[in-house]
Amino acid sequence: MKKLLPLIIALFLFTFTPSSVEAQTISLSVWPPLLETVIQPGKAITQVFRLTNLGDDTIIYAQIVPFEPSDELGHIKLSYEPSNVPRFVTSYFSLQNADLELPSTIPLKTGQTQEFVLKIRVPETAPDSDYYFSFLFSADTQGLISATGTRTLGSIAANILLTVSQTGVLQPTAKIEQFSVGPTILDSFSPLNFILRLKNTSSTRLAVVGQIELKNTLNRTITTLPLREDNVLAHSIRQLISETNPPQLLLGRYTATANITPKNTTNTISQTIYFYVFPYKALLILILLIILLTTIKQKLHNNSK
Repeated sequence: MKKLLPLIIALFLFTFTPSSVEAQTISLSVWPPLLETVIQPGKAITQVFRLTNLGDDTIIYAQIVPFEPSDELGHIKLSYEPSNVPRFVTSYFSLQNADLELPSTIPLKTGQTQEFVLKIRVPETAPDSDYYFSFLFSADTQGLISATGTRTLGSIAANILLTVSQTGVLQPTAKIEQFSVGPTILDSFSPLNFILRLKNTSSTRLAVVGQIELKNTLNRTITTLPLREDNVLAHSIRQLISETNPPQLLLGRYTATANITPKNTTNTISQTIYFYVFPYKALLILILLIILLTTIKQKLHNNSK
C-alpha cells in the first residue's frame, strides 16, 4: 500500500452461444491508489482521484465504503454494513464536482478519464481515532451477443487511511508478537524464512521502519535484511516481510535481531533469536552415496571370489 503506483484491474467474461463467441472487458485504472492523511477536528482537505477506463464502455458506480483488516498479510475486507464504524463518519466525505455527489453513477466510455474531487471534512466534535475507507469504483458493462444480453462486473478501489488527531502528532506503539525462523537447525542450502509478526498496540496506524540483523558465531554482522515498509492498522497484527535473503552460504551458529522503529517515533522494539545452520541435506545424500558405493563394492568383491 505504500507506493503510489496506478492500479489496473482487468476482468474478462466470455459468453458462449452455439453460433458466436464474444468477450466483454473491464479494465480500470485509479490514481492515487492510496491516500494517507492526518486531519485535526474542524479541518478539511481535498484530493483529486482520476479514474481511467481502459476497457469497453461501462457504467461506473462510485461510493465510499469502510474496510477492516481480514488477515495478517495486508488484505482487507470491505464493510458495507459496518458495525465498528459510526454511521456519521461517512458524512465526512463529499464530492466537489458540480455534477456529482456520493454515491454517484456515471457512464464512462473507452479511453475516458473522470476526475472525482473528494473533500474530507472532519467536524470539530470528532474524536481522535483512525478510520479506514475505500473509494470504490464498480463497473457494469452491458453487451449484446446475437440479441442475448451479457453483463461484466468488476471493481477497483483507492484506499483512504484517515487519522483524526487534535494535535496532528501520531505516537504509535507496538510490540513483537512472534519472531522465529522455523526449526533450531536449518539447512545451509535453504532460504531463511523469518516469521516476524508485529502488533500495533495503539489507536492509530503505524508505518514500519526496521531491519533484521544477522550475526555469525564470531558476533560479526554478515548482513542486514531491510523490512518492507508496510502499514500496520490500529489494534491489528501484520506479518512483516524481509526484502532480501542472505547473499552467502551459512554455516554454524547465528544470531538474528529484529529492530523496528515505527515511522515518526524514536521508540525501537527489538527481539533476538538464535539458530544453527549446517548442510545436513547434502551430508545425508553424501552418506547415502557412500553406503551405496560400499554395498556395490562389497557385492563386486563377493562375486569375484
